[in-house]
Amino acid sequence: MVMGKKQITELSEILHTPRSDVVEMVMWEGVKSLRMKIASEKYVTEEFSLCRAAEFAGVSIQQMVRYLAERGISFFRQSIKEVERDAKEAEGWFSNAHSC
Repeated sequence: MVMGKKQITELSEILHTPRSDVVEMVMWEGVKSLRMKIASEKYVTEEFSLCRAAEFAGVSIQQMVRYLAERGISFFRQSIKEVERDAKEAEGWFSNAHSC
């Protein structure tokens, strides 16, 4: 759907805001939305790290993680083998800590 003059006028009336301000708000919301979309796509293709994606989109890392999660995109990049290896390593740390 293309935003037309009628929709801008309607929003202007609802918000009690000049049409020019509504156009600017719509433009900035579109820019924010597009930057989030691009950031998530570049994160998925591993062109961006999570931190870089958040920076590009102009949001916090937590907001980026939430955005990805809402779209079913995992922010974990470790393989199952790496997770298992890390779990075993952590178990070793805990067992060594109890032996003191």
